[in-house]
Amino acid sequence: MEKAEVSESAKAKADTKRTPDGLPVHSFTTLLSDLATLTLNEVTLPGSPDHAFPLMAKPTELQSRAFELLDIDPAKDVAM
Repeated sequence: MEKAEVSESAKAKADTKRTPDGLPVHSFTTLLSDLATLTLNEVTLPGSPDHAFPLMAKPTELQSRAFELLDIDPAKDVAM
């Protein structure tokens, strides 16, 4: 059986450690670790300690792209 030929795109990703759109290349495990850093915080203000509201951190470019590819809107799809 012949070895599969490596595409130019795959060679470029291996050389640069970047995707064609400039994002860092991840394994599944490291991508999950990166996505897990997106936080949902419960915020209270000093003048209203009895009233809290959820505030999501701004996703990184990589997180935004991954959620876009997964058709997930973290601001909408998370239970608050």
